[in-house]
Amino acid sequence: MGPAGTAAPAAAGTVIAYTDGACSGNPGPGAWAYRLEWPDGGVAEAAAADPATTNNREELKAVREALRAIRRRIGIDPGWRIVIRTDSLGAINWLTRRWKRNANLDLFPDIDALVDGRVVFEHVRGHAGNPGNERVDTLAVAAVRDLAERAGG
Repeated sequence: MGPAGTAAPAAAGTVIAYTDGACSGNPGPGAWAYRLEWPDGGVAEAAAADPATTNNREELKAVREALRAIRRRIGIDPGWRIVIRTDSLGAINWLTRRWKRNANLDLFPDIDALVDGRVVFEHVRGHAGNPGNERVDTLAVAAVRDLAERAGG
């Protein structure tokens, strides 16, 4: 029950975010990608490339951009559950503070501000047939390829 015997608000739902980073050379050109799967069946995807980056950096940027996109839609509504599915144990362990942060320190303040009690991280095996993970891998690799083609390479 909610306050003063009123019914507790219904949970708004769970959004699943698949995230991935890719790099051609490490360091080298790379990209991040996310896929959001909303409980109403809606899907949102995005990807962007960087000419000089690392794979770990792109993995973290993928999480950041997914969380930003989710927040644009749901704000701070406490009824939502946000599940981040990634094949990056590094991203999970740095963002849950299980591992010490030694690099990409400029990214953490923005990401930390987006990670709250609604956010859960789940590890998925990469290149193991998980459709959401395979899709974000395809998006990130395509963004790197498109960057190379625009650069004439």
